[in-house]
Amino acid sequence: MELQIQAKNLELNDQVRNHASQKLGQLGRQLPSLTSASVELASEPTRSQKDRVVAQITLDVNGAILRSEQRAANTRSAINSATEVLSRLIERYKSRTYRSERLRRLQPQQVEAASGTLSTDSTDQDGDPLPDGDLVRIKRFDMPSMTVEEAAVQMQLLGHHFFMFLNSDTDTHNVLYQRRDGNLGLIQPTP
Repeated sequence: MELQIQAKNLELNDQVRNHASQKLGQLGRQLPSLTSASVELASEPTRSQKDRVVAQITLDVNGAILRSEQRAANTRSAINSATEVLSRLIERYKSRTYRSERLRRLQPQQVEAASGTLSTDSTDQDGDPLPDGDLVRIKRFDMPSMTVEEAAVQMQLLGHHFFMFLNSDTDTHNVLYQRRDGNLGLIQPTP
């Protein structure tokens, strides 16, 4: 497993690195197909002392992305909280995707296509002025094709309210989003 640890406004010492490595090693034993992990630690000024440190952990599991972000008073507690949330996400992922009958029934070529590599490359940019705010972050990633159902599962695993994906049925880019009433909506381009 490839591990990347980054810190912003926070000192990153060997003790923090070892603790993060140990906790992610436990997750790796829970999920053998884990290919890479990224840990971002940041200290943010807040009114509450117990929410100053933010730990964001992103796991790449054969193309599926699992993500957790937690706040705590110190880095150790933030990492522990984030890995606990990821442990629950991994159990949900394994029950829905990893061991699903659908993957067992797919042909070998379809399994390779469904688990294509997804590498995220995010860079902070100097803000370009826009009418309603500044563009402060650009994310680039590979987008394997998937069905609407697979996109819904991926969106739920990420904990996002929207998810952009390449629809394998229409071969177009679509956006799946969660509506206020709890249902899902799909945005498709016109042909």
